[in-house]
Amino acid sequence: MSEVPAIRGRLIELASHDAAANMAIDEALLSSVAAGAPPTLRFYGWKRPTLSLGYFQPLAEAMAWAERTGVSLGNTGEVDLVRRSTGGGAILHHAELTLSLTLPMNVSDTGAREATYRNVHEAIASELKVMGVDAKPFRTLGTGAVTRMSYDSSGASSAGKRDEPFLCFQRRTDEDLIVSGYKVLGSAQRRTKGALLQHGSLLWSVSPHADVLPGIQQLAGRRLEMDQLVHGLQRRLKAMFEIDWQLGALESNEIKAAKQIVTQRYGNSDWTSKR
Repeated sequence: MSEVPAIRGRLIELASHDAAANMAIDEALLSSVAAGAPPTLRFYGWKRPTLSLGYFQPLAEAMAWAERTGVSLGNTGEVDLVRRSTGGGAILHHAELTLSLTLPMNVSDTGAREATYRNVHEAIASELKVMGVDAKPFRTLGTGAVTRMSYDSSGASSAGKRDEPFLCFQRRTDEDLIVSGYKVLGSAQRRTKGALLQHGSLLWSVSPHADVLPGIQQLAGRRLEMDQLVHGLQRRLKAMFEIDWQLGALESNEIKAAKQIVTQRYGNSDWTSKR
């Protein structure tokens, strides 16, 4: 591997946005990279606790979860609500680190998409190990090593999978990272002609709105520095993808596109209630 990566990428530093803006920015970046913008690595947080529904999840499941847990949803409630453009289970975004990686890619290249998914999770697991946190992919663990939290079956997915929990972090897929039996990282991908978006959530600390889901700080039993993880990931993803991440920002056309996407989709009640 060469010392200086041949490809120049854009790094967007950690910043918090509201729910609709976070989803819209990721979508705007997907379109922008497909049109020729540089590969982009973005770290972000959430201005308010947010429940993001997977694209295919019915709104009724979110309402049922809120009723069971006593959480009030919406702009005037305790927890915002947004529907993602990616699939999977609902995520309670609160005390977490979220990242998105947007790469130019041929949509037919299934192997590259799968490798990207694994490689990002491998980089995060490796950096967590440096920090003293042992995170392993679910596929490498026996079921006895994984904590299965109880849940109300009325909150399971209605899309033909009655045994699947409503919340993403109570589900398990092969590349999910597991610490002390609990899932701490899950990701999803969306592809378009010419580019791939992968965004993922790392549970940093437990949320009072979903206290059955411990974060890595609770599982490690000590305070961890998020900046250390972010900077370490930049280095690992630079080496892994041979991309030199240079500090940057959203371009004016991307900001304009994100605002339009908020109006059309993520900030629009018709989008949220479409299923």
